[in-house]
Amino acid sequence: MKELLQLRSETTARLYTDPHNPHLHLERGLLHEQLGFADLASADAYRALSLLESVVDPDGCEFHARRKIDTQPQGDKEGEQDNEDDEEDDDSYVATTQDEYDEIIGTVYALLVRSLVKCRCYRDAYEFCIRGLSLLGSMEKCDGKAVDTLKEQLSAIQKVYISRRPDSVKDNGAADVDINPSALNAQGFARRVLYPWNEHEPDRKAPETLKLLNDRLKDVAPKCEVRAVALPALHGTTDEGTSSEGEVSIQLGLFAKEDIAPGEIILRENSLLTATNRLHDDLCDACNAPLPDLASENPPVACTDCDDTIFCSQTCHDQAQETYHGALCGLMENLESIGKDIPDPKDKADYLYLLLLGRAIAMAATQDVHPLDLPEIKYIWGDFHDLEDSSADSVPSDDPTATLPFSFHLNILQPMRILEEMELDPYEVLPRYDTWVLNTLYAKFRGTASGRLSTWDGGPELCAVHPLWCLANHCCDPNVRWEWGGEITFRARTESERPVWKKTSTGEEKTPLRNEGIKADEEILNHYCDIGLNVKERREWARGALGGLCLCERCMWEAAE
Repeated sequence: MKELLQLRSETTARLYTDPHNPHLHLERGLLHEQLGFADLASADAYRALSLLESVVDPDGCEFHARRKIDTQPQGDKEGEQDNEDDEEDDDSYVATTQDEYDEIIGTVYALLVRSLVKCRCYRDAYEFCIRGLSLLGSMEKCDGKAVDTLKEQLSAIQKVYISRRPDSVKDNGAADVDINPSALNAQGFARRVLYPWNEHEPDRKAPETLKLLNDRLKDVAPKCEVRAVALPALHGTTDEGTSSEGEVSIQLGLFAKEDIAPGEIILRENSLLTATNRLHDDLCDACNAPLPDLASENPPVACTDCDDTIFCSQTCHDQAQETYHGALCGLMENLESIGKDIPDPKDKADYLYLLLLGRAIAMAATQDVHPLDLPEIKYIWGDFHDLEDSSADSVPSDDPTATLPFSFHLNILQPMRILEEMELDPYEVLPRYDTWVLNTLYAKFRGTASGRLSTWDGGPELCAVHPLWCLANHCCDPNVRWEWGGEITFRARTESERPVWKKTSTGEEKTPLRNEGIKADEEILNHYCDIGLNVKERREWARGALGGLCLCERCMWEAAE
């Protein structure tokens, strides 16, 4: 493993200084495959494929495959950037030739399809497989090994398809199956781990981190403070709801510094890391609050260079320009429709996460910082699994919680489109927006982003990340309730607002003895799901958001026989 990681580091350093070289994308993709990161391998393979297409269709491609004449590493540290302002001389590059294309195109297709199959993204794997077989079959010098690989993967996809549609098998057997790609999964899974090369994750329990967060809390929640807290380790929990050998996970939590009365508002937090999937809606582009009436004393404020970008106040307008809109200003015509007005409600949540990703990219570009170093993101925990505890297979069969939803469109294609529409070269900016960075952002967003449901179809339509709000840990019997409308608030629950516990097996009910309000040193307990759901439904949600079955006192009691 160490040797592979070292090779990956060296290859990545070369790739970042020679980003339009398809050979290096392929080389790193093969290393990612060996390391068990099929999702990252598929992204590398697709970038190699996109660059190679410029060899056969130079006029139809914006970015062209080329390589540095000298491709030696420019430094030992991954992502080290050359500070020289002068652009590279084109004479230091050589275009990828047709012979080079012919030599590696089969390997690229094989890696892409093989990796997507491992991630269970069968729909896109099938389409690339058919495309690859057609191309290789038409070439004068055919890559037989790649063809065999693609045929093996096609057979695997057919088996998956038949298992779901057994009536598709004709008299001639599986060989004569006509696959309808729309019946195959587009979304699969990736490993939800803290990547060993991620140097941006802070020590969240360090005294200096706690001091920084508590300094931020002084204005947002003056009666609260952040402390380290031991929580049950949820990874690997079973239907019986017991963590492995009583393991604990040291995380951060929010605690009351003094007594808090029932009904008292204890936190008010604003965030510009927001997203809405409603196109041309009457919401502030920055904070998602409703826009004031045009005839009001303080009417909405429009961006002078973007026709449809409106803010609820001059404050939001100015903060947006400094925080995220600077990188988007004047470019919204093609950007504003990405991920909006998704027809199927079940897809809306995933596209909201994509829109949050787009906002984070814009924030990083505007502020000229790495996305994982943004203050709204840096201290959020992504429910990561330990690398050594996660199967080398991309989809661990023994621990379904060690997975992060992954799809070709939302993790590879659409992020590249966002970067291109922002007039950024998706290859040149890989040091900041590499696929592992985007996956880490997705992991942090899932389970911490607050949302609001549509009154039309019940699907999510708004979401936001409030980094201090989400420091409060989840409980299915929370002592606060939250409301979001431009800013998010915590309000201490009254006893009448606390849920009644009810066992699913017997119907037995229980109202536990609870404090009136919140006492000093008591933990602030939030809720990230609908606490009106039964314990089975709440735990199904928790698997994806929290990384395992919820082990709060209410869930343990309600699930007990």
